[in-house]
Amino acid sequence: MAKRTTVLFAALAAADALLATTGRDKARRATKPLLMPTLAVGKDRPTQTALALGGLGDVALLGQGDPAFTAGLSSFLGGHVAWMRALRKRGSGGYLRRRPLAAAPYVAGWAGLNAYLWHRTGKDRWPVLVYSSALLGTALVALDTGDAKTAAGGALFLTSDALLALEKFGDVHLPAHEGLVMATYTTGQALLAEGGTEGGAAV
Repeated sequence: MAKRTTVLFAALAAADALLATTGRDKARRATKPLLMPTLAVGKDRPTQTALALGGLGDVALLGQGDPAFTAGLSSFLGGHVAWMRALRKRGSGGYLRRRPLAAAPYVAGWAGLNAYLWHRTGKDRWPVLVYSSALLGTALVALDTGDAKTAAGGALFLTSDALLALEKFGDVHLPAHEGLVMATYTTGQALLAEGGTEGGAAV
């Protein structure tokens, strides 16, 4: 069952990234809402909570305009709080106490991104700052586990949202930008969720 769910999630993630790359937003209504529910199958409750909030954000961002963006941002903010709790409940941690300088690139990236976007985000300046701080928190808690896959998941989630922010507010458009956002996002969520399998070992 777990293997079939993993294969299904990978197929959905690949399809959604391709649709995002080619700008087929209407078709994504059949793929994007299924991503996090599929990934949540067989995971422990704290992980499912984090994924459910991410799924709500995914659906909200299929809409257009400020209300959709605000709803999506709020859902993902809750998701990051849930991720920090879920990762802590797995009983791991302490890596950053031993190697505090490992956090430096994360903090520098966060500070640089917010400095670049500060005059570009307008009325969304403070919500973006609060959200990016929670995003940084998830990445650092993931790093603190000392588990390479979990840390990579946090870093990819951070990368995904940084790319999204640069596109929305900074007018930065990389080739296949939307596809890159979704590929890093879905991979990041999957790696964060890996240690939350019911009955599995803690990270």
